[in-house]
Amino acid sequence: MKKISVFLVDDHEIFRNGLKQLINSEPDMEVTGEASSGEDALHILETARPDVIMMDIRMPGLNGLETSSRLLQKNSQGRILFFSLFDEPDYVATALEMGGRGYILKDTSNKILLNAIRTIHQGKYYFIGEVSDVLVKKYLDARQGNGGSQDISLSRREEQIMGMINQGKNNKDIAESLQLSIRTIETHRMNILRKFQVNSIEEAIEYCKTNNLLN
Repeated sequence: MKKISVFLVDDHEIFRNGLKQLINSEPDMEVTGEASSGEDALHILETARPDVIMMDIRMPGLNGLETSSRLLQKNSQGRILFFSLFDEPDYVATALEMGGRGYILKDTSNKILLNAIRTIHQGKYYFIGEVSDVLVKKYLDARQGNGGSQDISLSRREEQIMGMINQGKNNKDIAESLQLSIRTIETHRMNILRKFQVNSIEEAIEYCKTNNLLN
């Protein structure tokens, strides 16, 4: 029987090694590749076609959500399982909107993680209890807001961040300039993607340029 091929994308080598040991100990799956950054993952996955891609949400440089968006543009059949330390609503909702097949937390049990891989390989979706609650809340909030205006409104902080991204600054540069944490900048970026309903920050920038929303 052909084993489920799993590709790991995470910037922490120790964590990747732990996942490899766990996955390779199962008779029906194996880790066939790995990457320590979104950029490396895009390069390697130009030719590799694993059954399931396990993607960390937060990574230096190109984060997991934007990496996944670019991967799915090239391979719409890719099955991506996001894993993260955080069950923040914007992370979870954006992961689903960007084509993720599942979302689990890094502190979940081995049994749940392995079950998630098998479920996604079967073409199904997998979201654990806490994440499911977040998705339901986001869905209900969206339904209640369907009658409102469709105009996109960015906060002053989001406008600042968009302008700095347009200048070519990365998350670290922006965080230092605004005296904020990198995590805060990442959250703002996810909010921007959700508001514009796009899959990458480049698409949001292009929309702003087209509609003269950038100073």
